[in-house]
Amino acid sequence: MKKVLLIFILLLTGCGKQEYSKNLFYMDTIINVKLYNISESEANEAFAEIETIYQKYEQLTNFYDENSELSKLNNDVNYEISDDLMELIKIGYEWDIKTNGLLNINIGNLTKVWHDFRENPIELPDVDNIKIEHLKLEDNKILNDKVSIDLGAITKGYVTEKVGNYLEENGINYYLINAGGNVKVGKSNKGYYNIGIASPISDETFEIVKDENISVVTSGGYERFYEYDGVMYHHIIDPNTKYPANYMKSVTVIGEDSGLCDILSTTLFLMDIDKGKEFIKDYDVKVIWFTNDNEIIKSDNYE
Repeated sequence: MKKVLLIFILLLTGCGKQEYSKNLFYMDTIINVKLYNISESEANEAFAEIETIYQKYEQLTNFYDENSELSKLNNDVNYEISDDLMELIKIGYEWDIKTNGLLNINIGNLTKVWHDFRENPIELPDVDNIKIEHLKLEDNKILNDKVSIDLGAITKGYVTEKVGNYLEENGINYYLINAGGNVKVGKSNKGYYNIGIASPISDETFEIVKDENISVVTSGGYERFYEYDGVMYHHIIDPNTKYPANYMKSVTVIGEDSGLCDILSTTLFLMDIDKGKEFIKDYDVKVIWFTNDNEIIKSDNYE
């Protein structure tokens, strides 16, 4: 269930003092990190560690790299994986249960078919006969005879949260991480960042989140898709229909934890808005939906 490659932050301001910036490319995403209020040597040391973190999880979870730990597990369910990969799998397993199977990480066989179609769209894939199984996990052991795990709905937010935690644990509290459709910011010298959320139908922003110490994550199908016979097919696949979800054009989740926001943005994209409003009542987040009719709907707690 590959997450969207949205570069949706069109306006990001809030510090104004000396900044150090570095671009990375992991998880099929351009990741820009800005650090403030530190020395150049501190910034360089931090950038090196940040790259190490992203690189580590790229090597663990890349579904399309035959040398990644995840690919080796998908080829041999008895392959002994690291604790770090198991932690991500456990998160996916727990959210499969919480969402009644809507966020199913064990649908890599289905997401791969749609990925191959977008790469070579000769004809629509025949997905009706693709069998979807849920992950069976007990005492950190996978019970399925065979798995096809895709952690694309989880990894980027999880790792971005880890990077933010690393920075804060080392006294670097003024920072900005823009990992495509996943943004996490720390403190700002001005007291806030302006985080612009891009419209799915134009090059403009339709909302600006003005805050600090916050994560803003968007899921949508309008950045990675292919149009076939006049129909747009994107990459966020509904395990119930086995086709790309079509409830809305985008959904943005705003909260403290980047990992949680990442998971929720995909989950909400896979259900209608009324169900989504009910679902998020258990979570301390705010949500903005951009509907198929180009309406903007906000959660009841949105100020």
